[in-house]
Amino acid sequence: MIDFDPLEKHLARLLERHDRARAPWTYDDLIERMQDRRLDAMVRRLGDGPVDLASVRAAWAAGAGPLHPDHAKALETAYLGETNLPWYAENLYAHLGRGHPLLADFFRRWVAEEDQHGRAFEIYLLMDRAVPSAEMLDAKTTMLRAGRPAPAVDPFEIMVYTSIQELSTRVFYARLARVVADPLLADLLRRVQADESLHLAFYRDAVRLALRQRPELAEVVHRGLMGFREPVTVLPDYEERKALIWDTGISNLKVFRTEVVEPLLTYWGLEDSAARARWAG
Repeated sequence: MIDFDPLEKHLARLLERHDRARAPWTYDDLIERMQDRRLDAMVRRLGDGPVDLASVRAAWAAGAGPLHPDHAKALETAYLGETNLPWYAENLYAHLGRGHPLLADFFRRWVAEEDQHGRAFEIYLLMDRAVPSAEMLDAKTTMLRAGRPAPAVDPFEIMVYTSIQELSTRVFYARLARVVADPLLADLLRRVQADESLHLAFYRDAVRLALRQRPELAEVVHRGLMGFREPVTVLPDYEERKALIWDTGISNLKVFRTEVVEPLLTYWGLEDSAARARWAG
């Protein structure tokens, strides 16, 4: 296991950078904007005259965001990935904490912020009924009951994994934000994307610091890139979800290679033709 003590001052700077750069946000803006959109639709449809309950319900439904069903399913899949957080917290914390107290400190921040992302997506999906709520709850229950073993037990290997996962997530949110028809959701995705960028920066830079200390750890990076699997692979309908998302162009093998694998290898100063070939599409 790598000794992170010589890197303590560098890790402290990474932690300070994260805290300084992150702009706090709450659910209030999201909820208020969604409610205002519904109310505006009701005013437009109902006018000033007396109305019956059915008309009110129809007017309320008209205020839902203009979200394509495929994009709603993609967002639900992202939400389910965020709900896998308990297994991250349980399986990774003890291992990462063995590396250095500062790594454990950042991990706790990361868990809190990722939990906020999942809850924000849940609010959006439920308030707009973008997907059937009973099906979403069943999928969430399946995700949590399936559990997930830690992708690694060594702190450095964990940070390789989280670097890949955070960049992959950031790319996914950025690409989804560009195609959704609902500007409110696009704003939410960009807000979450900003958090993911900061998470990535910490893990990615910690990996680079460790590689400078021990260049032979490039082999660990190679294994991480070759064997990477995203958290939602535990879902029984994962292949169907993946096919749908690939059909939309939000993500696919080429996107993963060009926007995740290659930028990380470049940033870490590594050449890994086998990893590039592994994700060629």
